[in-house]
Order: sequence, then structure tokens, then C-alpha cells
Amino acid sequence: MKHLKIALAATVMMLSGGLTALSPTIAEAQTRQLRFAEFGPNSGARAGGLVWLDEEMRRRTNGELGLDIIWGGALVGAAGAAQAISDGVADMGSIVPVYAPGQLVVYEVVDTGEIFDEYVGMMAAYELMTTHPVALQEAEAFNVKYFGNYTTGPTQLLTKDKPVASLEDLKGLTIRSTGAHVPALEAFGAATVSMSQPAVYEALSNGSVDGSTTYYYVVDGYKQYEVASYMSELNLGQTLAFGIIMNLQTYQSLTPEQQKIMDELGRDFTVEMAEIMARSRIDTKAKLAEGVDGKKITMIDPPAEMRDALVKVALEDAANWVTKADGKGFEGQALFAEWIALTDKHKAELDAKGYPWD
Repeated sequence: MKHLKIALAATVMMLSGGLTALSPTIAEAQTRQLRFAEFGPNSGARAGGLVWLDEEMRRRTNGELGLDIIWGGALVGAAGAAQAISDGVADMGSIVPVYAPGQLVVYEVVDTGEIFDEYVGMMAAYELMTTHPVALQEAEAFNVKYFGNYTTGPTQLLTKDKPVASLEDLKGLTIRSTGAHVPALEAFGAATVSMSQPAVYEALSNGSVDGSTTYYYVVDGYKQYEVASYMSELNLGQTLAFGIIMNLQTYQSLTPEQQKIMDELGRDFTVEMAEIMARSRIDTKAKLAEGVDGKKITMIDPPAEMRDALVKVALEDAANWVTKADGKGFEGQALFAEWIALTDKHKAELDAKGYPWD
């Protein structure tokens, strides 16, 4: 009886000219929606990139594929995302490989080298993860397929009261920092502490830290400009071990044509995110310098020698990744050299051709 009522209702709609209204519903029902685990909110530059990805996926597959994006860690948080995608809890999702210890070690190498240009770093990371045999084998062993890349953009130094324009200015400061930038800052007299970005506002406000290594969009998003006055544009390395993976069975279940489209989309998405992040950095810097609600950030352009000195120490931290890779049976030093060669290749291409969006 239930099926009969549905059939009668559809017949009435068609007879009354309702076929046009019904057709999109039918098409939508035929779309295979890939469950996408996103630990970030539905706002900001990265969210914009994911909305673009969903729209492009639907357009390029003629509505055969789309994304069901589950925002804000409602399906799984950042720490468990990689394992959840490997297990098939999600078809795709955003991941940070350090939260999957020992599973995607090759991917972690892209955080070494202190590459500051978004496009160069992201395209080199994409090429490594989609062509290097060891990267491909490691991902397959983890039951995932790499899709595309994000970035944080280059690392800057935000300080509350004291402008930092030289290595000497770092002495005696307490700075929130992470990764290879910890030994770099400490080598020149700063003390460092570890804390999440959401905690930085209060720490700057109450004086428990004097500054933070950060990114322009973070300073804007967390309103850190309200409690700090100076930004030293150091342009240190970015976090590049930060991207999208697919469950391997999900990828293999797609038709050959759909797989080809997804492969092309992964590269195009990486280019799109590079443009989004580069433009966001430029626009946000101008916004902070002009002032938000009367609060201005004074921009400081330190000498190149300062950046070079910090980078030199930070690069020594790459030895820690080499040791980790060696421990997994990889040739860590060779992989590191291949990664740096890829960044040099993409830097040379950028110098010769410029950005694709220009």
C-alpha cells in the first residue's frame, strides 16, 4: 500500500506538470555522496576550498559523485582522522600525518626544508605523494590513497610589546612555538613553550608568553591582533604535511573514468588551495596593518640574514625525520634529498612561468 501511494503521487505530479520539479530530486538521489570527515569548521579559507571541491566533483562527474562533508570533527577529530579513513569510517577526509604515528612517515618529510612559498611547497608535496614509489607503497599499506594538499602558509612571529627586528631582539623572550622552530628560536636566546593556537590569546593577554610563531590567518581568526602589536615577517617554513586522503577501497570502487576525474581533481584542488592561501595571506596582512576595530599590527621586515640564521638551525632538525624514516626501513637521507630536489624543481618552474592564477 505504501509503494502504491508513492507511485500514485508521482503520477499525479507528472500529469500536473510536476516532472520538472521531480527530475532534480531523482538526479540528486543518484549522486554517490562520499562521506568526508573534516575536523575544521565550515568557515574560513580551507572550508571555501572544500566547498569548491564538492561543486567541482559534482560538475565534472555530471552529478555521479559529490561530498557529504561532516564539519567540526563531528564524525572524527583531527587526532583520529587518518585511522578512521583507513578503517572506512569515512570515505575521505582532512588529515595531519603526525597524528597517525608510523603510518605516513614519508608524508612527514614535507614539513622539513623550510619552504615558505605556498605554491612551491604544495606542488612539490603533491608530486612526492603521487609519484614516489615509497610514498605510494606506504599509503597503500595503510589502506589509503593520497588526494591533495593544504598548507598553513609561511610562519611569522607575532609579539605583544617588543618588536623583533634582529636575532638580538629574541633574547629573553618567551615564545609559543612548535617543530623545528623551537630549536631555531632557542639557539638565539628565546625560551619556548608549547600550546594550542586557541590558548595563545589568553597567554599573550596575561603576559605568560611574549609572542607566538603563527600565520596571518590565525592572527585574524583568533583575534590575536587585540592583544599583540607587532608581526615580524620571517617567512619561515609552512606546515605541508596536512592534506586529504581517501579510503583505498572507496577509490577502487570508482569507475576508471571516475578515478581519472578524482586524480585530476586532487591536483587542481591543490592548486586552488595554493591560490586561496596565498591571496588570503596578502589580504590579511593588509587588513591587520590597516587595523581591525582600531587595533593595528605594526609590520616588521627583518633582514634576510636573520631568516637565514633561523632556517640554518631549523634545517638541522630534519635529522630527526631522517632517523624516524631509517627506523621504518626507508633510506631517510635519500628521501630527504629527493624532497628538496622537488622543491627546487618547482621553485625554478615558478621563476620561469609565474603562478598559474596570474
